[in-house]
Amino acid sequence: LWFNFKALPFVQAIKIPFLLSYNTKVKSVGKIVLSNDVHLGMVSIGVIKIGDFETNSEKTIFNNMGTLSIAGNMKIHPGVKLVIRKGARLTVGERIGFGGNSKVICHKAITIGNDFRMSWNTQIFDTDFHFLYNIEKCKHYPRLKPVTIGDNVFVGNGTTIGKGTTLPNGCVVSCISKVSGDFSAEGNNLLISGNPAKVLIKGVEMGNSWYMEKEDAIARLFNE
Repeated sequence: LWFNFKALPFVQAIKIPFLLSYNTKVKSVGKIVLSNDVHLGMVSIGVIKIGDFETNSEKTIFNNMGTLSIAGNMKIHPGVKLVIRKGARLTVGERIGFGGNSKVICHKAITIGNDFRMSWNTQIFDTDFHFLYNIEKCKHYPRLKPVTIGDNVFVGNGTTIGKGTTLPNGCVVSCISKVSGDFSAEGNNLLISGNPAKVLIKGVEMGNSWYMEKEDAIARLFNE
């Protein structure tokens, strides 16, 4: 109750859109903007877990010193560390899932479209945290670059999405990949994998846990 009425105007807070687990630590609420249909349990933080892969014993950290904009349902699984620095903005669409023990660190701007899922132990950074210096050229490189992720993107476990990354619609990022750079020139529906990550296949589409009826129908075709 405290979180909802601290973060939102009364007309939204009274609907209790945020549900927080007992093991969630809120360091700063910051500015939160909810759009579209605001309803009970629209955003869960540290509450929903996946079977044997996640436990509610993992502490979830929420530290918003900037702006968090949410368009629809969002699931932040146990153990996630969500940090938005002062002056930064994290913008997400509808049907968003951050897997257990993942990190989303926003120091400038991270924008994520609809139907985004990332598995456990995954990281999204728009910063290197430190400056890189080229000794031969006597040149410093910027440590901040925005991250942009399109609609219906899936990111496998153990993957890092680095600063300056752009992922177009429909991308599937294989587990334990290191992703940086702009992939938009490659088109949509890419299978991306590796360290550094590269496009392996074009024209792919991943199932979506937000639409389990479709997943179940496909599973029946394979007797799975």
